[in-house]
Amino acid sequence: MNIDPAITELEPEMKRWRHHLHAHPELGFEVHATARFVADLLRSWGIETHEGVGRTGVVGVLRGGSAGPSIGIRADMDALPMTEARALPHASRQPGRMHACGHDGHTVMLLGAAHALARDGGFSGTVNLIFQPAEEGQGGAMAMLADGLFPRFPCDAVYALHNSERPLGEVAVHDGTVAAAADRFDIVIHGRGGHAATPHLTIDPLPIAARLLLDIEALPGRLTNVISPAVVTVGSFHAGEAFNTIPDTARLGGTVRCFDQTVRRQLEREIIGRAKAIATMHGATAAVNYESPFAPTVNSPQHAAIVAKVAEKVVGAHRLVRNPDMEMGSEDFSFMLEQKSGCYFLLGQADEAHAAAAHDPDYDFNDALLPIGASIWVALARHCLPS
Repeated sequence: MNIDPAITELEPEMKRWRHHLHAHPELGFEVHATARFVADLLRSWGIETHEGVGRTGVVGVLRGGSAGPSIGIRADMDALPMTEARALPHASRQPGRMHACGHDGHTVMLLGAAHALARDGGFSGTVNLIFQPAEEGQGGAMAMLADGLFPRFPCDAVYALHNSERPLGEVAVHDGTVAAAADRFDIVIHGRGGHAATPHLTIDPLPIAARLLLDIEALPGRLTNVISPAVVTVGSFHAGEAFNTIPDTARLGGTVRCFDQTVRRQLEREIIGRAKAIATMHGATAAVNYESPFAPTVNSPQHAAIVAKVAEKVVGAHRLVRNPDMEMGSEDFSFMLEQKSGCYFLLGQADEAHAAAAHDPDYDFNDALLPIGASIWVALARHCLPS
């Protein structure tokens, strides 16, 4: 590993920052203390700092020794509404909240890079340090964009990373599509309730919902081309309260994952159409709420090549993986990539003590990854913005 000397020196402090953020997780746009923590550190290093971008986002503007191009580097700050399983010394102190996706580590890696670049320079132009709220399905990227992120903080390219279950220090870079689009649907079947002993007097929403579940989960295998992967998953099914009562309603909730916008729209039309048609066929009605919180995450080959070159210098050629299989997970950095070319890449954190995947209650970000990620950001800034 070729860790930047300034990052090596800062590593114990970065670990303390990460443990503090892990112990104090915040959700969605309510990342007030986290944003204040980030802003206070940036200002203490003399970095121009803007708060309240996209409600609770923070942007630090770090200028080099002379004029030049500009890049943006994004880190996400929010946690998940989960209860932590491991009794770690730095475990969450907020019941029902935990950093189960590693955003505490992402934030700290960018803070470490900001400190090193502010202290030692070695670049020209501008690095925009983008600390984003509400990545976990609440539209944080879109909120920052709507608040004028790129007009206010011009970027010639944007970059982001995410920890992954790959071996510690392994970097995966895709030349094109990295991650899937993710849509969310909620379907309520409205029937007519009654006594379980007299089903002929009711319109039972449960079998209607059950038929719909089987029908829509089978859509990818029959509706879409197998060379364009797609998944429809119903993750929740709620109806009734008593064993001898037919309820008025049944509710299905789920997600659609795919990589192609045409397939995406086709599946949306089919799910909505089939929900209404199957309900009508049985004398019921269906109310459908369909949302699209994540677009496909698509890299620019040019900027992917830059990340690969820089990462190889930090982690070594044997730890660089080019164009692995696409991820069915999703990322709202995708919306930033729709407006600016750039690259989103994956950084492995797995070792014996960190085998749990993201969104697992046993998950904890691997502190050994902090200097690696921060060093990649420092090297990327100096490569893209040579002095």
